[in-house]
Amino acid sequence: MTDTTDGLETRILAVYDSLTPKQQMLARFILDNRYFASFASASELGAKVDASAATVIRFCQTLGYDGLPGLQGAIRAELPSYLTAVERLEHRLTALPASTDLPRHVFAIDVQNIQRTASAIDQAIFEAAVRQLAAAREIVVVATGVTAAAGFFLAYSLEVIGLRARAVLDGGVAQAVTLTHLGAEDVVVGLGVWRYVRSTLDALHQAKEQGTTVIAITDSIVSPLARHADYAFEVATEGAMHSLSMTGVMSLINALVAAASLVDPSRTSRALQRIDQQFVARELLIS
Repeated sequence: MTDTTDGLETRILAVYDSLTPKQQMLARFILDNRYFASFASASELGAKVDASAATVIRFCQTLGYDGLPGLQGAIRAELPSYLTAVERLEHRLTALPASTDLPRHVFAIDVQNIQRTASAIDQAIFEAAVRQLAAAREIVVVATGVTAAAGFFLAYSLEVIGLRARAVLDGGVAQAVTLTHLGAEDVVVGLGVWRYVRSTLDALHQAKEQGTTVIAITDSIVSPLARHADYAFEVATEGAMHSLSMTGVMSLINALVAAASLVDPSRTSRALQRIDQQFVARELLIS
């Protein structure tokens, strides 16, 4: 029986494996679209995953809520904590002319994404993942599509602080060959948000089979990536228009790299010194 004091994510995780495929789709949709879910009717929610209103009601009851109103009340109770930073930002921007309404809206959403991402971090999991990164013989970052740039930045940033890291951004044969040589001393970091790319999931599955530690950066605790990971981080990716925002992803990456750099400050210092020496020796900088 689900504890009635548990949050939405905890309740879903507790029963996820026993849900029907349609209910699992509904769970992922609700976690990714909480604002819509908090006000939609059962029919409107069901239509998003081609399910009936009755399926939605049974899903809510399976989670331990008293129907859809109970689930929506739980979601709404969490919304104020997400909106506090947004309200502060909007207050600071009230003096801007009307023509800047769209940028203000975008910035407000990204502030919210950062706050939601930060609040979702489990400190124990974060510290354990950082230790794995800092101790890894080799780190392979797998990302594609909208997360490719963030994946490249993560691998580059880890290299800068003296860790052996590289990014695989195109899947296929190159990805399979790269992962083949990894083992228990290595780490694979997979980045993926809706819609999830099969090649990234394949990489995490291959890594797990080889005994390699897997870290996932994804947008839902029940995403396929999270369920294949030893350490999973949920990031908020709400966008202003059609595209997703990578602000939360980048903030989490910055936190991971900063923490990893402090595990062995001497190694980090030596790595930065070597890079600076190369910049000077090769005259890479303009001034």
